[in-house]
Amino acid sequence: MKQLLFVQILIALFIIPVSSNALEKQNPAEPTKINDRNNQTIDSLLLVLKTQSDDTNKIKTLIDLASRYTGISNYDMAIQYSIMATEIADKTGDKKLISRSLRKTGNIYANKLNYEKAIEYYLASLKTAEEDDYQDGMANSLNNLGNMYLNLAMLSNSEINFQKSLEFHHRAMDIRKKIHNYKDYTSSLLNISNVYQGLGQQEKAIEYLLQALKEYTIEKEPNGIDLANGNLGSAYLQLAKKESRPELYTKAEEYYSKVLNKENTSHRIEAYISMGEIRFHQNRLNEAGAYLTKGMEEAKKIKSIDYISNAAILFAELMEKKGDYKQAMQYHKLYTNLKDTLLNGKSSKQIAEMNTKYDSEKKDKQLIKKDAEISKQQAETEKQNLQRNAFIIGFALVLVLAFFIFRGYRQKKNANKLLEEKNILIENQKQLVEEKNIKITDSINYAKRIQQAILPSQEMIKTFFPESFIFFRPKDIVSGDFYWFSEKGGKLIIVAADCTGHGVPGAFMSMIGNTLLNEIINVKNILVPAKILNELNKGIVHLLNQDSNDSTTQDDGMDITIIAIDKTTQEIDFAGANHFSYLFNNSELKILKGDVFSIGGMFGRSDINFASQKIKIEKDSTIYLFTDGFVDQFGGEKNTKFLSSRFETLLQTLQQKDMENQKESLIKAFDDWKADNKQLDDVLVMGIKI
Repeated sequence: MKQLLFVQILIALFIIPVSSNALEKQNPAEPTKINDRNNQTIDSLLLVLKTQSDDTNKIKTLIDLASRYTGISNYDMAIQYSIMATEIADKTGDKKLISRSLRKTGNIYANKLNYEKAIEYYLASLKTAEEDDYQDGMANSLNNLGNMYLNLAMLSNSEINFQKSLEFHHRAMDIRKKIHNYKDYTSSLLNISNVYQGLGQQEKAIEYLLQALKEYTIEKEPNGIDLANGNLGSAYLQLAKKESRPELYTKAEEYYSKVLNKENTSHRIEAYISMGEIRFHQNRLNEAGAYLTKGMEEAKKIKSIDYISNAAILFAELMEKKGDYKQAMQYHKLYTNLKDTLLNGKSSKQIAEMNTKYDSEKKDKQLIKKDAEISKQQAETEKQNLQRNAFIIGFALVLVLAFFIFRGYRQKKNANKLLEEKNILIENQKQLVEEKNIKITDSINYAKRIQQAILPSQEMIKTFFPESFIFFRPKDIVSGDFYWFSEKGGKLIIVAADCTGHGVPGAFMSMIGNTLLNEIINVKNILVPAKILNELNKGIVHLLNQDSNDSTTQDDGMDITIIAIDKTTQEIDFAGANHFSYLFNNSELKILKGDVFSIGGMFGRSDINFASQKIKIEKDSTIYLFTDGFVDQFGGEKNTKFLSSRFETLLQTLQQKDMENQKESLIKAFDDWKADNKQLDDVLVMGIKI
């Protein structure tokens, strides 16, 4: 079966079309008839071209001519006309026409199997389409780039090229979905599945094929449905062979059976041959032979060498398994001959082109030789005079050259000296910068130790709340997020705050916030969360002079949640400044929403009155305080934010775990989501079971 896979890959590489749509096997027509029709059309188009004066119509005719010449494999003429179309399109300034003509040139190079040159033109077409926000043109260019990188990946088995192909096809798919071009969107789904097939990731291929089948079914496209069913059969067949799972052969058979006896000949033939392979692996050899015979008969009717060769290699293995080695040898020989025909078809054409080029070069060399003999006779008559004049001129040039060499030497010497001095200066400056960076980093690390010392320890909090956790991960060395805790007047007060910015600026704000909270709660004995926020807001606005009319007033502040827990009354008192918290009573989620105002900030007002909420809590209730660093982190397969909805669902799933396991699960979820992305903000999540 490895031989069959090898041939299928080779065929795919040579016959992949460069259309913006997904790959479909077409019924082969007779080459002579196609060429005759193309030649007649070319003659008609050339006549039309002579009479046209409108540039737009000229461009469309030139692109059509390029397509027709491609159809008869006259790539040089095709490229000539597509480049003419681009030149006229450039003069009109019409980005859509420029993009289309560049993409046409890429198509010709792709048919010529010059993938690197095709990629060059597709990238130019993409850039032009982007300049005009030509969405359809962008999607088609991205799609063709994806096909080219898939071809290169199959040739070199390059993981990088497979990934590039996926990237381009995903971008094309997203655009097509955005502009509601569902026909080409479905084609993109098929193309992505082809890349995953090439990577050997059949599960992912099946995922996209099922989406494509759904779209084709909605649009009621019979040919598309057959194509998707056939590809699903192929994916399940490859997966069954890879994992040796009998039930997957049944799954492949289910999809292939849907395309048997359909009108589309190529889908039907492929289904017969693949059903034969499935029966072979199920050791139902007689049925395998029947399916392969049917597939080969159908393939012979349309003279399809690739399908006949596929059936031949399977017949060879079938006969070998039956012990009929004579028949096996005959089918092996048939397969080998057909494989050589497929591969030599392209090679023969290339050899013919090389021979033509060689004959032309040979004639050119003969003409050059004859011209050289004539030139030699003429040169002999002028040689004497030229020698004398050449000596005089040469000597003068030597003197001039010597002068310039000497002057250049002196200039270079001076330049080297200046360069050396500059290098020394740059090296000194570099060393100075490095020393300053070390000092700054040491200072920030010292500030980190101070900040950590001010934060309440998790061990101290656990003495009051044994079932609790704190997931705290600053983005930089120091953090703009902070948490605060105090036991005062029979109440346990918990605070989670997110200051403006992160790093050093955020850390300064966190120190101010920490200091003010100590004064308000521990000194002034204010224990109601709403009143604490009122006092904190007044303090920030006053300290940062935000209530003045000075235009230079800065806009730092913080979003904050404060919860006061009264274990005696089994109540919590909640207040929030532009933030909220989650409370789970008997695993039922309640969102505690705060006021819309932040503490301080650009529009800082000292007269804001925050509101408190009192909530009765039940036994084993859990409350979560957090900042926005977790939910705003980018990551995942599509590199999007984690978002509050996903965070709520995650917390819901953790309710049956103890708090330490909840913390570990949150850390793992965050790290898995972020993956290799950069952390965007400080992260703080506090969980307390009451």
